[in-house]
Amino acid sequence: MRQIFISLGSNVGAREEWLAEARRLLRTAEEKGWMESKIYETEPWGKTEQPKFLNQAVGFLSAKTPQKLLWLCKDIEQKIGRQKREKWKEREIDLDLLYCGSEILESENLIIPHPLIAQREFVLRPLSDIAPDFADPKTGMSVERMLRNLLHF
Repeated sequence: MRQIFISLGSNVGAREEWLAEARRLLRTAEEKGWMESKIYETEPWGKTEQPKFLNQAVGFLSAKTPQKLLWLCKDIEQKIGRQKREKWKEREIDLDLLYCGSEILESENLIIPHPLIAQREFVLRPLSDIAPDFADPKTGMSVERMLRNLLHF
């Protein structure tokens, strides 16, 4: 069993309901060691001309492979009704697999740890709620340290 962390985001339609449904479906699939952060309203990142996001992080223990966890996330996005759009545009729901324990993986469709974690306050702040001391397997830095570095204090 490994510690898994997933980032959730929504900025279209019933944002709180989409997050709640994503949490419910994830927890139904993986309930051991369940943790969830507060929900934060954040500015869009990448393409800024769009509605604000609600963001959250969840954590749990799982023996699933990173690929199976990715499929679980994609399946949940589809069930909730995510529409295909341009990269970094509006999303009914977005689930990003951040960490699979200390695994480092770079494949054609999945990079673990997520490559942009250290640049995204909307990921680090909620993740810091539930795992401030979790060490990034590539850098060795804790989530809290990455957040402080991003905020420059």
